[in-house]
Amino acid sequence: MSMNEKLDSPILFELRQAIEAYLKLSVEDLKDEQYLDMVRMMSYLLGWEEENQQAMGKRIRPLLTLLTCATLGGDWQSALPTAAAIELIHNFSLVHDDIEDNSETRRGRPTIWKRWGIAKAINLGDAIFVLSRLSSFRLQELGLPSDRILAILHVLDRACLELTIGQQMDLEFEELASVDLDTYLRMIQGKTAALVAASTKCGAIIASAPDEIVELLAQYGHHLGLAFQIRDDILGIWGESARTGKSTGDDLRSRKKTLPILFGLNQSQKFRDLWNMAQIDETTLHQMRLTLEESKALQFANEKAGMHTRSALNSLQMLNGKEPFHQELIDLTHILLDREQ
Repeated sequence: MSMNEKLDSPILFELRQAIEAYLKLSVEDLKDEQYLDMVRMMSYLLGWEEENQQAMGKRIRPLLTLLTCATLGGDWQSALPTAAAIELIHNFSLVHDDIEDNSETRRGRPTIWKRWGIAKAINLGDAIFVLSRLSSFRLQELGLPSDRILAILHVLDRACLELTIGQQMDLEFEELASVDLDTYLRMIQGKTAALVAASTKCGAIIASAPDEIVELLAQYGHHLGLAFQIRDDILGIWGESARTGKSTGDDLRSRKKTLPILFGLNQSQKFRDLWNMAQIDETTLHQMRLTLEESKALQFANEKAGMHTRSALNSLQMLNGKEPFHQELIDLTHILLDREQ
């Protein structure tokens, strides 16, 4: 069963349909004849052009916002503006990251810059960021108190700052001969975990949860984000391209410093020799994977992912959440962290 099939329980299907409808509402500000090119780019980016689930992505972060809100007894529909804002933030970052990383494909298709050029891709990313802010302001129309709207805007802006710091660190890693594991974990805390934590924290704020519960849900999102990224690192080396939508071995071929790779560089001279070869062909990729396994890099990465998975689930177990949403949140956590794509 594919990841998207696992995400189609009746409740998650309803939430995903609502997210999609609200995302389309969020881009209404571009519905003008002179902006039709940007609308086409947005439709392509968000997967509406093909109506293909892989192209659309999984909408994980907005799902977390809605489920968190509902688990804490809030009305998940009141969280839709924030859920849409978070998905737009995620996509604006992907557009810019693909340019900065020189990535030509995402979700099995050409990236925005590859199809429309770098200049238009940068501009689209900027526009998506503004649309995310405008979406957040729609909370006013749903009657959310001003103090909570400001709190949500603050959380999202801090997450965006953390996200860009994480990306900056990732870019700097390309220029460094070595990176220690603690520095790497700080990078993914910004690049991935910050927005996931913001997703769950905002859901709790909208549900009027007390401060200690808001913080508990933020910690859940933090550990979930770290585990998710480490799992992504594993799939970037050992995942099947048909499932992941990326070329097998991309992280090794591009010499991207992910957790298992850094562990291998620190532990294995044989892997360092392979890593420093001028060109990496398919035979070398196979040898690199085997050498990483021999150095216990895969085992180490799985253990780290497992540690953060347990921390995330422990946070959820401490909640007396409203059913069936609480169980859906637990199930979603398992789906995300046991995935093969």
